[in-house]
Amino acid sequence: MTMWTSLDPAAVAVDPGGRATARLRVRNTGDTVEEYRLSVVGTPAGWSRVEPDTLRLYPGSEGTAEISFAPPRSPDAPAGPAPYGIRVEPREHPDLRDVLEGQVTVAPFTEVRAELLPPSLVGRFRGRASVAVDNLGNTPLTASLTLRDETNRLTYDMAPNSVQIAPGRAAFAKLNVRPQHVRWTGRAEHHRITVAVRRSGDDSGLELIGTFDQRPVLPRWLMVAGSAMVTAAVAFVVLWLAFQPKVTTASGEMQAGSSAQPVPQGAESPLPSAPASAPPAAPPGGAQTPAGGGFGGGGGGGGADASELGSGPPVVPPPPKQAKPAPNAPEGPVWDMGYKPDDIVTFAQYRLATLGNENECTLKPGWTAGIIDKATQTSLACYQAHVMRDKKSSMQLTATDKKPGTLGRATLTSMWAQGIRAENVKSGAKNYEVTRLAAALWWANQSQISNGDLTHDRFYANKGIEYFKAAQNNGYATTSDAGLAQAIKDYQVHVGLKGTGVADTQTINWLIGGDVKDRGVPGR
Repeated sequence: MTMWTSLDPAAVAVDPGGRATARLRVRNTGDTVEEYRLSVVGTPAGWSRVEPDTLRLYPGSEGTAEISFAPPRSPDAPAGPAPYGIRVEPREHPDLRDVLEGQVTVAPFTEVRAELLPPSLVGRFRGRASVAVDNLGNTPLTASLTLRDETNRLTYDMAPNSVQIAPGRAAFAKLNVRPQHVRWTGRAEHHRITVAVRRSGDDSGLELIGTFDQRPVLPRWLMVAGSAMVTAAVAFVVLWLAFQPKVTTASGEMQAGSSAQPVPQGAESPLPSAPASAPPAAPPGGAQTPAGGGFGGGGGGGGADASELGSGPPVVPPPPKQAKPAPNAPEGPVWDMGYKPDDIVTFAQYRLATLGNENECTLKPGWTAGIIDKATQTSLACYQAHVMRDKKSSMQLTATDKKPGTLGRATLTSMWAQGIRAENVKSGAKNYEVTRLAAALWWANQSQISNGDLTHDRFYANKGIEYFKAAQNNGYATTSDAGLAQAIKDYQVHVGLKGTGVADTQTINWLIGGDVKDRGVPGR
């Protein structure tokens, strides 16, 4: 051996978001000058470092280095003990390298985020919603879900009413709300509902506020129209009964006389010819389809240079019926030709179909909803090439979605981020651009997509499809809150930007460029 090593202490404890240190001592026991390279191996290597990472020692001399552990306050640093090693490698004698083993224990922390989707329910007999619960802590979470209404006039079903969530994952529960009494006429009744999400061992929990507008079965306009029709019918009957037509009969007496002559048969004037039928009216002129939203020069960025969706999306003709998949067709993500139909693919097709008539990547009519057909594949490949040529973006899309014409999470992140302006998604803003930003971040921050994550993704996809079909700039609005700010910050840290928690122009451009967490990982 040409060295002697020591690690003090061998076991340390640290809080997420905090810092702990250990000291490494190395002594050169050889007879020549030696340089020792130091590195951390094991699970904590991602949030640990050695300073300095190189020690140059004369024979008989000793040097020290500090190992610092700084686990992030996120699910990426699971709670509990994690073994690690410090590799000490002599430059001149690499075969004599040594590894000192230690252990760092990460303290647990809990953080829960929940959302009612959608927060406002409307119906005559029932309302349906989903409750999304995200575990942002580093320990498994068990939470119970209950509902109450202020008027106590509702009944509900929650399935399931208790969820277990791994760190960094989300769970969903289906909520059905029904009024105890059906309103046949009158005005809509407004019910305020509260969904309580309580973590096991915590009585405070979270409260999600929502509303249920119970509409009458018979709307007011129908009652007005029905009353008018009844009044008109009664008036008609009264007038008919009051009208007594005068019917008279006459009989002529035939008197004999030489001047009386019988009328010969066929002597009457001929009947006039039937009028010619009018020619059919000319069909009305075809309506013009409004122009689509711009593509922003192949990608665009946030802020003043962001790609625009315009004042409202164009009206897209309904696509053909979904094709029946093969019995053993694979499922996404990633989606490719021959895969099973999916609403997420349909959203991407509507996004491509509304790029505008002047854009070469626009998906032309005739595509099949929910599957990657030939037309969709060509349009996707064109879109991806445009993004990779846009120097305002990060140009990282094909680092994850490597095969052109397939639909992966980097391309979906880019499509959701298209047209977002930084000034419209500031803290406290409530609009559809905030929803698009949340959907883009949801794809960008999930390197491994579970079935529960896909349920959330399909919820966003259906809202996007409704937005494009409605041809108006309202959409499903959400609020930019602290939870979204944390998601923005996590994304910024993952892609090497400054973690401000604010979706500035550069952050939006990086999303449009397809720069996602753990780029190169397909997603499932």
